[in-house]
Amino acid sequence: MKILFGADGSPASVAALEALLARYDWFRDPPALTLAHVHPAIPYGMAARYVGKQVVEDFYAEETRTALADCRALLDRRGILYDVQKRVGEAPRELTEMARDGSYDCIALGVHGHTALGALVLGSVAQKVAASATVPVLLLK
Repeated sequence: MKILFGADGSPASVAALEALLARYDWFRDPPALTLAHVHPAIPYGMAARYVGKQVVEDFYAEETRTALADCRALLDRRGILYDVQKRVGEAPRELTEMARDGSYDCIALGVHGHTALGALVLGSVAQKVAASATVPVLLLK
């Protein structure tokens, strides 16, 4: 089984990953796990023109490293193998495309525990992924 785990660097992401790892015995064989981080796009043309393409790429790489640091440390401590994917764009669209293109069996995400009214007004990455994904979505708290 291949699991795409979307992480944003929040404590909720780490808690969700811990919840997923607590359920690893659900699987006959350890799943192939990919940590995915999607950074919102900055006005790339303008940024690249002013600071250079490499600076923009380095910025995205550093943001991903920072966002995934706690999740990576947790997996490393437990000896769990994983891959890392970095994308730039709208998180729901990028995660669902990544899952489809990579033939993942499941997308796992943390939920922040917002109220129903707050989620209705603000929306959430988890809700949008669940609504548009073509594979099962496991929401963890």
